[in-house]
Amino acid sequence: MTFIPQKDFYLAVRQGLVPGHSLVHKFGRNDAVPNGTWAFVTLIGHTSWPISSPVTAKIAVGGNAADDAAGAGAREITVQGIDSNLDEISEAIVAAGASGSSSTAASWWRIHRAWVSAVGTYGANNVGDIIVKIGPTAGDLIKIAAGEGQSQFTGFSIPEGKTGYLLSVNATVDAGKGADLRLFTRENYNNTTAPMSAARLKKYWDGVIGAIPPYRPVSPDVIMPELTDVWMEARGDGASTEVSADMEILLVDD
Repeated sequence: MTFIPQKDFYLAVRQGLVPGHSLVHKFGRNDAVPNGTWAFVTLIGHTSWPISSPVTAKIAVGGNAADDAAGAGAREITVQGIDSNLDEISEAIVAAGASGSSSTAASWWRIHRAWVSAVGTYGANNVGDIIVKIGPTAGDLIKIAAGEGQSQFTGFSIPEGKTGYLLSVNATVDAGKGADLRLFTRENYNNTTAPMSAARLKKYWDGVIGAIPPYRPVSPDVIMPELTDVWMEARGDGASTEVSADMEILLVDD
């Protein structure tokens, strides 16, 4: 057996040299964490997962006119998540300015990432906020803030046929306004009939001001089987505040 140092191993995984292994880096931000109430670390500020059965998705009405199929800003975005077959997929959506967009061909259990994948001006990204919503209703799923070109959501859903190992967590809080932070997992996100799996607390940080001590265990102590959600939440500790957080997950084929 050949010994591979940890840093070299993860680099090899990132390079695609270790069959059946991949790395996921998820980062997010909530710039309006409510005082005394828990919310996801995402620009949407969810208080629960917004999808409980597969749905189509689309860009919401009300965007900037420049973010259009022929515009100077975002012409196309790509969303990534778990489809109705429980596989991780990506699909491109053509932007339509203030009019929204057509719905995706795929139906989704989860959408955990979105980014601008085509623009009309060299070096540009989206001019206005782009919000991806549930196709037939008003539920918001994920947001790309104006000028950022990428969503921010500290959450992920393990695809079918894979196991996730939490490698690290980092978080920062507004230095003048503290927050409590916590990390949850929930198994079997596709089971919506009682009895269902409960959300389980895995990590908790009290009264954070500034940065948390980095969580980087020698060996992962948070192990997530297939079809498990993992996410971070924040709660203002005396005032509304801002929180950014990221996590890295090793995915291994079952």
